[in-house]
Parts: sequence; C-alpha cells; structure tokens
Amino acid sequence: MSSTHVQKECEKWIIDSWLPNRYGMPFQKRKMKMQGRGFFEFDAVSPDERIIACISTASAVTWRGRTGSGKKSKLRADCLMLALGSAETKTMVLTEASMYRLALKEQSEGKLPLGIEFCLVELPDQLKQKLVASQNEASVEVRGNRTLAG
Repeated sequence: MSSTHVQKECEKWIIDSWLPNRYGMPFQKRKMKMQGRGFFEFDAVSPDERIIACISTASAVTWRGRTGSGKKSKLRADCLMLALGSAETKTMVLTEASMYRLALKEQSEGKLPLGIEFCLVELPDQLKQKLVASQNEASVEVRGNRTLAG
C-alpha cells in the first residue's frame, strides 16, 4: 500500500511556510467547533481562529485523463466543512492545477460555496518531484498492471 508521507510533508510545508508567508502569522492543525454543533479538524487554523484552511495535494484527473468522481467528492466534502466553519476567511489550498481549475469551475457553476477562496500553491521543486513520484506510485497500485490499451 502506498504511503501518504509525501502528502503530509507537502501539507506541513504549506502550514509552516506558505500560509504564514501569505497571511503573516503561524498556522496549525486544529479542531474547531462547527456552526451550531460538532467539531472538525481543519488542516490549518490561524491563532485568532479567523482563518481556516483545508489542503489538498490531489490531482482532479485520473490516469486515464478523466475527472475523478471520488476526487470531486472529496473536494466538495472539504468545501462543505469549510462552509460550516465559523471563521471569517475560508481557504482551500490546492497544489495541483487540474484541481484548482475544477474547483473554480464547480464554484462558478454554483456547486461549491462562493465564500471559499481557492489558492493554487507552487511547491518547492524537490517537494513537487517527490509528490509526482508518490502520485504515480499510488496510481500504479490502484490500477495494477492495466494500461490505457488494456
């Protein structure tokens, strides 16, 4: 089974470097109370709890080049949690351009809340290379030895 350690490494870099650089304050993973009831652990929360973020390193497309329904569902689920959060700024941080394009398209079509800001993050080269390798490994694991022809 493929490991998620590279995705976690990317998430850590975003929390420790990218978000503080963008907003001028530190961030950390934290559970927050949702509107009315329940709790959800957001990937990044500012110290004053005014900014919450979910982070995704997933591509929107499958190895066959189609939009993945599971990937779209995960995006929608993360956005629902952001929408139910009580913070002033709700950010979905994406590392893949295909997912960023899908998110903006879904939002423009009314399928994602307007109050969510989508950010496309450029990972450092070394981290990006590790992420691509990890995604390729996971893709091969999921599809087995099947190729586009078979």
